[in-house]
Amino acid sequence: MANENQSSLEDQRTFLLNSIRELDEEFVVGDLDQDDYRSLRSDYVSRTAEVIKQIESPQTTSTVLQTPRDATQFTRLRKNLLTLLIVIVVAVGSGWLVAQQSGQRLSGQSLTGGIEDSTASLLSRARATNFIDPKAAIDLYSQVLEVDPDNVEALTYRAWLLALIARGAGDEIKKLAFLSASNDLERAITIDANYPDAHCFLGIVRFRLGGDAVGAREQLTICASQNPPAEVKSFVDAIVAEVNAVLSE
Repeated sequence: MANENQSSLEDQRTFLLNSIRELDEEFVVGDLDQDDYRSLRSDYVSRTAEVIKQIESPQTTSTVLQTPRDATQFTRLRKNLLTLLIVIVVAVGSGWLVAQQSGQRLSGQSLTGGIEDSTASLLSRARATNFIDPKAAIDLYSQVLEVDPDNVEALTYRAWLLALIARGAGDEIKKLAFLSASNDLERAITIDANYPDAHCFLGIVRFRLGGDAVGAREQLTICASQNPPAEVKSFVDAIVAEVNAVLSE
């Protein structure tokens, strides 16, 4: 009975993830209006999160945890990841993608005066907390994007931090993280193809979360040609050899 229930949940998960992708494609080509798209996508993402929580429940993972403390930490990590992913995936699909397609800004409208100053302040705070408190940094980058949906730095570094957080999670969390991070990074590249950080991180995300060595090398090559910052280049140098090794097999 337990195996049948697990199989049913996995089937639901596959259906819902595919449905989210299909909704995005239908909206982009104009087959869905904004209201229907937002409503359906929000529903699918909520249902996906619930199914994943059931699949990765403590009952199914307890055998790999060695102590009660491990179990507590695992549960907390999973909860935080799901919260971040739900918020970000819904926002990307229902807010920034809508803004991109309609050619309109969301809240904030213009970027003059106090709003511009506020955005600069948020970015400064986010940079300072990137690797000290990734969740706080992600929240700050998201606040920037509420005001300025086209902010390339916020799109790029929120995606990168999400990918770093998700790397140690379960496979389904990684899938959601890959979809969200790839969306943000590809959007950043569309806005500014000469911003090297987005190419660098998209290459790493494609390799680490997507298992796509060919796509990874394409982006990493562009990244290297654009003279990325030293701290970003250090990430890239560490992974280029791995990508080349996989492609040479």
